[in-house]
Amino acid sequence: MTVPQSIVRVHQYDQTLTFQVEGRATMHQSLSIRRFVEQYLTGRTPVLGVDLRHCTHMDSTFLGTLVFLKRAVNRRGQGEFTLISPSPECCRLLQQMGLEKIFPIVTEEEFTVSTWTELKSEPEDIKAFKRNIVQAHQELAHLEGPAGEIFRELANSLARELESEKPESWQDKNRQSSRT
Repeated sequence: MTVPQSIVRVHQYDQTLTFQVEGRATMHQSLSIRRFVEQYLTGRTPVLGVDLRHCTHMDSTFLGTLVFLKRAVNRRGQGEFTLISPSPECCRLLQQMGLEKIFPIVTEEEFTVSTWTELKSEPEDIKAFKRNIVQAHQELAHLEGPAGEIFRELANSLARELESEKPESWQDKNRQSSRT
């Protein structure tokens, strides 16, 4: 069985940053998008959009990353974050999880911009990749209602697993500082 290709493109115009997802949106694209946005947020009033009209599936890490990015924009006290024209598959998933209530969703015409840049995933940074998976699931676990409940145990389990991979000396320091 072949896995459908996933492509994430980005377009920047003035203070607006738009991502376009084609195919499956998974943990493999999440870290690249997050890093790009974190660099972009420095010193700007962001207008972030994620165009999901060609997206056929979103995994939990990708969804958690979207929640993380929305909260990052909200913490700045200015700017906006929107989902653009989600596909029927994405709408169904957002509705099933109760996430359509937390994301502003807009319907827009598709950009015919020739200046899209394809974003490549960053699999070589395994530690950051795993940390992003844990943080994405922690974002989902902090949601109120059924969506958060579903992910609380998983987020805790992933965090414990990541913690167990750290060097023993780091774990000892962390335990000592939490006792004081």
